[in-house]
Amino acid sequence: MSFQSIVRLSLDIPEHAICVLGVETCLDLHGCAPPQCESFTVSGSPGVLVSVHNAVPVTTGDEAAATRWYLSQTMEVLVEMTSPSPDIDGDKVLVSYYGPDEEVLVATAELFLTGIAVSLDVDLYRSGHITVEGDKQAKKNWVWGPSGWGAILLVNCSATDVGQPIDKTTKVFFSEEIKNMSQMTLNVQGPSCVLKNHRLILHTSDEEAEKTRVYRAQGGSSTFELVLGPGRHTYTIAPLKSYLETFYIEAVEFPSAKFSGLISYSVSLVQESQDPVIPETLVHKDTVVFRVAPCIFTPSTQLPLEVYLCKELHVKGFVSSVTELSEKSNSQVASVYEDPSRLGRWLQDEMAFCYTQAPQKTVSLVLDTPRVLKLEDFPMKYSLSPGVGYVIQSIKDYRVASMDSIGNLMVSPPVKVKEREYPLGRILIGSSFYPSKDGRDMSQALRDFLYAQRVQAPVELFSDWLMTGHVDEFMCFLPTPVKSDGEKGFRLLLASPSSCYKLFREKQEEGYGDAALFEEVREDQLLSNGRVAVTITQLLADEKLRQQNDYVEKCISVNRHILKRELGLGEDDVMDVPQLFCLEQLTNVPSSQQTEKRYARPYFPNLLQVIVMGRNLGIPKPFGPQVKGTCCLEEKICQLLEPLGFTCTFIDDFDRYLTEIGDFCACANIRRVPFAFKWWRVEPWPQA
Repeated sequence: MSFQSIVRLSLDIPEHAICVLGVETCLDLHGCAPPQCESFTVSGSPGVLVSVHNAVPVTTGDEAAATRWYLSQTMEVLVEMTSPSPDIDGDKVLVSYYGPDEEVLVATAELFLTGIAVSLDVDLYRSGHITVEGDKQAKKNWVWGPSGWGAILLVNCSATDVGQPIDKTTKVFFSEEIKNMSQMTLNVQGPSCVLKNHRLILHTSDEEAEKTRVYRAQGGSSTFELVLGPGRHTYTIAPLKSYLETFYIEAVEFPSAKFSGLISYSVSLVQESQDPVIPETLVHKDTVVFRVAPCIFTPSTQLPLEVYLCKELHVKGFVSSVTELSEKSNSQVASVYEDPSRLGRWLQDEMAFCYTQAPQKTVSLVLDTPRVLKLEDFPMKYSLSPGVGYVIQSIKDYRVASMDSIGNLMVSPPVKVKEREYPLGRILIGSSFYPSKDGRDMSQALRDFLYAQRVQAPVELFSDWLMTGHVDEFMCFLPTPVKSDGEKGFRLLLASPSSCYKLFREKQEEGYGDAALFEEVREDQLLSNGRVAVTITQLLADEKLRQQNDYVEKCISVNRHILKRELGLGEDDVMDVPQLFCLEQLTNVPSSQQTEKRYARPYFPNLLQVIVMGRNLGIPKPFGPQVKGTCCLEEKICQLLEPLGFTCTFIDDFDRYLTEIGDFCACANIRRVPFAFKWWRVEPWPQA
């Protein structure tokens, strides 16, 4: 904040003033002007800029003479320093008054100026470098878009800090950790004899101090002192002298419904009073605004970087298959061991890999929404690769079949809907759409968190009809090459019971009605999964199953319409995948969490639960009817996807882990390449 001071000149003695760089000082020329005076000239020494406004110049024949101005009540004379003064009274302004006879000098007034610099500087233009003495008005605002500006803060996502106290007064940072923090410099310059009568206060609000930490290095060591944080929203620097300090800032939480993500810091220059009765005087205030970088989710169309697998013995076949896929895609494989407190379904159901980004650093992280009241420890954090962060987002509903988890979320690839672009895609959330006795929903707190990130405008889909309630049970995205304008660069795969019935009718008409579903699956595996081997003819004759799939088809059709509208898709962007469902009561939940409502569960391993590794796909082996020695469901999937350049690997998920506790993807999660597009270039939708 620039306080424009007024200096009243005198004809008797020179006036003296302190001028802060970037702050204009207004000169009162009327107060001391002689009665007969009609015009004036004003000039400054080389370190002073002088500007005259709303005044009429006097016409003279001497072009080399200084511009002379008529005195008027509307005129305004402003002076501004261009650099700090090396000494007190180091710069000067001279005002000369003239009478009716323009050649006669009537009087002069002198003003001696001492320039001081007080500046709080940040990476204003998001270049990765601090903008020294940037635009003071621009620093106070944060603007989205390709022509925007404003500094950015990263949330401390360090896995080692999870569960640790955050109110320590000192902390040791390693060089890589320092890169995660945003820098802010405080620059003070001026004559010592002037500065010693002032003090500086670095400050923020009480509320914002709770959401960030500001540190300063101690003597060039790796130990940093906490200067602003919980319970300390001010930091005083006194006695004052020429001073250059770099502060290091981190956020401790992402934007949310109660936190816009904007954080402001100010430095106030205060002049001490020599009289104890007279209070101190605020001379100058400089303010900068940061925005906390959002949590950004990546779609399956982004290339894989690293696959995290639950390496329990009873899923070793699954693990070896996914490991082979990873090798084909040049991705790393990381081991994760079972967390017994989380009932098995957690690696994907309760966690999502995402990233956060500032100009100086991009940080991958796990966002965890554990469905347990209290975790004694956080096993996942010990499995993460170096540099991968870990953040916990609290939820409200801890039931096993809850939709209140980050697993109830997908992200679309970048899309354009009419004239609106979504360069980071859109978040897709499962919902119940209407209240009912047994209805499930993502909690308002988690939903608000996703909306508050602002860069991936959420879309709500109807998914409460599914046993898991998660949208990835009926849809997925696959990356495709863009060969011409208008192509999206991806395909949306949707589960389609009608396509499956059509395929089975065709095989029956070809004479394969006796071919059986699940023929290759052991009887004990079928029993544990509530299934029996059934022929195509028997399945087509099952009217009850047909009615259940008619219901499922209607539910998917609702979502098909929403997805086409909200993602700007045409029918040629959507592929129907043959998949049947059946309606059952919730399985693997405590009796206290059981409901009367029946939910849709895949009748055979879900072909939409695809592990996407670039062009290599891991697809649940459906154990469909064998036609000429080939599973007709596998054959159909290959016919759909191989022309698009995909290699399909069918993985056996009739496994103890997957039938008794989880599903195909519950024991795998993929960290992917962040978007090339920088989130701060997004022009987000207006907040409600």
